[in-house]
Amino acid sequence: MISAVVLVNTDLGSQDKVLESLKQVEGVEEAHALYGVYDLLIKIKAISVDKLKDITKLRIRQIAGVTSSLTLMIIENQ
Repeated sequence: MISAVVLVNTDLGSQDKVLESLKQVEGVEEAHALYGVYDLLIKIKAISVDKLKDITKLRIRQIAGVTSSLTLMIIENQ
């Protein structure tokens, strides 16, 4: 399995709605609201790098209210 952390920025006032939408996305293991530069932190898992890209590009970035994201692929699991 491939894991990644995704940091997400949202439109003002849409953080809660986006967070609830993210929890319904297949592959999302965790989703948390943040205070700071980013609005949300998401941990995702997928069976391949291509599937991970699909989750970030086609599912997460397409949610209404998401303005930007930064994906950090985890290269070592414990």
